[in-house]
Amino acid sequence: FEPDAMGVYGQVTKMTAMSRIGLLPATFGTAFGFAFGNIGGAMSCEAFDNYYGHPSSSLQQVIAAMLPLGAIGGSMFGGIFADKYGRNAASLFASILFVGGCVVLGLPLFDIKTVAPLLVGRAMIGAGAGTAFMSVPAYVCELSAPSYRGAMASSISLAIAFGFFLSYVCNWVVLTVFEDGWKWSMVAPLLPSIFFVIAASTLPQSPRWSILNGSDRSAAIGILQTLRTPEDDVDAEVREIATSVKQSKQFGSMFSSTYRFAVLVSVTVMMLQVATGIDIVLVYAPQNFAKLLPMNSAQLFWTILIGAILVLSNCVACFVVDKLGRRFLLLVGSIGMATSLFLASLAYYSLPFGEVPELSVVGGWHGMLCIGSCMAYVMFFSMSWGPIAFCIPSELVPSHIRARVVSLSAVCNWVADYIVVASYLSIVDAVGEAGAFMLYGGINVIALLFVWYAVPETKSLSLEDSAKRMSAQDKIYHKPDPLA
Repeated sequence: FEPDAMGVYGQVTKMTAMSRIGLLPATFGTAFGFAFGNIGGAMSCEAFDNYYGHPSSSLQQVIAAMLPLGAIGGSMFGGIFADKYGRNAASLFASILFVGGCVVLGLPLFDIKTVAPLLVGRAMIGAGAGTAFMSVPAYVCELSAPSYRGAMASSISLAIAFGFFLSYVCNWVVLTVFEDGWKWSMVAPLLPSIFFVIAASTLPQSPRWSILNGSDRSAAIGILQTLRTPEDDVDAEVREIATSVKQSKQFGSMFSSTYRFAVLVSVTVMMLQVATGIDIVLVYAPQNFAKLLPMNSAQLFWTILIGAILVLSNCVACFVVDKLGRRFLLLVGSIGMATSLFLASLAYYSLPFGEVPELSVVGGWHGMLCIGSCMAYVMFFSMSWGPIAFCIPSELVPSHIRARVVSLSAVCNWVADYIVVASYLSIVDAVGEAGAFMLYGGINVIALLFVWYAVPETKSLSLEDSAKRMSAQDKIYHKPDPLA
C-alpha cells in the first residue's frame, strides 16, 4: 500500500514495541553471559584440575580465550553476512552456533579426557557471539524509536549481566553439590541458547536494511507499524530513512574523509569497553579472590554478589541512559572504574608477601577492600561502558555503512578482549595482582581522556540526524556539553 496524505501511524503501545524489540537482545545476552561467565568458576575447582591433570595457567588462559578468539572470526564475516542477508538472518545463524557449541562442551559428560571439546565448543560459541555482536546492536538500534533507543541498546548489556549472574549461581550450586559439577556447568548455557534460536527466528527484517536493499517503502511501513505507537508518524520516519539512504550512497566508503572520524570513535569506544578490564573481574573473579579469600565457598559467594550488582546496575543504566546521555555516563563511569581498580591494587599491594589472610568469608580488611573495589568497579562499568558502547557505533554512522562499521568495531572489540583474557594470568605471574590492577586503572584514565576529547552526545537524536552531525566532524571533538 501507499500512505495517504494524512500519514500512517503506529498500531501498538510503547511497552509492546519495547518488549518485542527487546526479545532478541534479552535471549542473546543471557546465552552469551552464561557461556562466557561460567569458565572461571569451572577452572577454579579441584575436580576440573584433577580431571585434566593440573593444567597450567597458560592452558587455562587458552581455554578461556578461545571464546573471544572465535568471536574475532565471527565478527570478520558477520558484517558481510548481515549486509547480504539481513540483521535477523545473521542473528539466527549466530544462535545456531551457540547451540552447537554448547553440545560440544557437553562431551566431557561422556568421560572424554581431552581439552579439545572445551576449545572447539568455546570457539563455536565465540564465532556465534562475534556474529551476534555485529548484528544484534545494529538491529535493535534500527528498530527502536529515538525516545527509547538507548535503553533498548543498553538492554544487551543488562541481558549479558543476567547471564553472568546465572552462570555464577549455577557454578555455586553444581560445584558445591556435585563432584563433577563443572561438566554440567559447561553445558548449562544450552537452554538460553535454544531461546536465542527461537527469538532470532521470529523477528521481522530491519526496515532500514529493507530500503537499503531495494524494497519499496510499503514494506518498511508495514514493519514499523507493528513497532510504533499511534503517536508516531511511521510514514514520515520511512521518508527520512529513504532520504538518508539515497544521500548516503553518494558518499564514499567507511574509510573516506566523510566518515573517518565517526569510524575512529566507534572502533576506539568498542576496544576501550573491554580494554578497561571488565573481564579480569568477571571471568577471573574466583582466581582473583583465591589469594585474599582462602575459602572456596567464599570465593563463589562473593562472585555471585558481583553478578547481582552487575544486573542491578545495568537496570539503572537502561532507565537513565536516555535522560543523562551517553557521554556524561561514560565520563562518570571512567572516573569510578579507575578509582576502583587503584583501590583493588592497594588491597593486594598491602598484603605482605607470603601471608595467608584469615580463613573467613571476607578474608580480613584486605579481602574487604578488594571485594568492595571490585563491586564498585562492576557498578560503574555496568552504568557506563558496558551498555553504552553498544550504542555508539550504530548511532554515529549512516545505514549504508552501519553493518560494516559495527562489524569492524566488533572485530576490534574481540581482539582487545582476547588480549585481556589471554594475558591476564601471565601479567599476574609477572607483576602480581597489584600490578595488574594498577595497569588497568591506568587504561581507564586513558579512556576518560578519550571520551572527554572525542565522544559527542547522541541522546534524543534520530539515527539519521546523529550520523549526519558526526559526518561533519573531521577532528577531535572539543569539549561538547555533556548534557546537550
